[in-house]
Amino acid sequence: MVVAAVLLGGGLSAVPASADAGGLSNGVADDGARVVSEQFVEWQKLDITIDSPAMKGRTPVRLLLPKDYFTQPNTKWPTLYLLHGCCEPQDYKSWTAFTDVYDFFYDKNVLVVMPSDGLAGYYSDPLRGGGPKYETYHITELQQIIERGYRGSSARAIAGLSVGGFGAFSYAARHPGMFKAAASYSGLLDTLTLGAPTAVEWMRNQAGEARYSLWGDPILNRGTWAAHNPASQLAGLRGTKLYVSCGDGRAADLDQNDNFVWQETAALLTTQSFLTKARLAGLSPTVRLYGKGTHTWPYWQREFKNSWPLLAGALGVPA
Repeated sequence: MVVAAVLLGGGLSAVPASADAGGLSNGVADDGARVVSEQFVEWQKLDITIDSPAMKGRTPVRLLLPKDYFTQPNTKWPTLYLLHGCCEPQDYKSWTAFTDVYDFFYDKNVLVVMPSDGLAGYYSDPLRGGGPKYETYHITELQQIIERGYRGSSARAIAGLSVGGFGAFSYAARHPGMFKAAASYSGLLDTLTLGAPTAVEWMRNQAGEARYSLWGDPILNRGTWAAHNPASQLAGLRGTKLYVSCGDGRAADLDQNDNFVWQETAALLTTQSFLTKARLAGLSPTVRLYGKGTHTWPYWQREFKNSWPLLAGALGVPA
């Protein structure tokens, strides 16, 4: 059992043991995935390690616990999944490393879940190579552990940046009704639009992954690509509140220099393609295409806060 003490209000306050938090005693998925360690990093910030059959090993998750988690031990909490982007060294810690989400959620009764997608797992089970099955892990194992071991409720929302924005919309589309809302910040929302398959494979290559190991050849295995592509799975997004934002790659007020960032332009092209198809399909996402802005964290922090009223409304909590 894990017991942590944190400095709070000038004195030491004991964090309840893991049996009270859930975790080690009952956070077990149907396939045996389970929590094998817990460590409080700060008050309400809990890092856990899961032994996962889908991942073929152990993988970390960072949780931000609700404000009243310990004083309301029988309450189930609305849950927000926050997804990181490609090739991010901070991995599952990136949202707390580069934004103020820890402070933002400190006084909110929302359970925040920040899992790992590796360097370029693309929130998918790979078609070839037998690599980690991120979708099975996130959607089945992790969800069951969160709801059985950490009192997450069935009120769920999901948000992500860059490849994490793709992941948020792909998961919401492929698992209709699982998430009440989804938000994408500079996401790759149409992976079959012109040039997008090349960008996907380039990112995978940068992470050391074999060519076409994810979804196969984009021409010969187009059906597999389409099955994961948010813009090809719009029917699955009906009834889900959607937030979409993106810049155009030009430096603006939140940048420290005037460098152009091509990744944001690529994200914008896929986002615009998605929006065109979504509107033709009768969907009405909340959209903020804000013009100048690069593929960097200050914009994603701002857009997360802009999207929070939509996410909070879907979760049934005050904004």
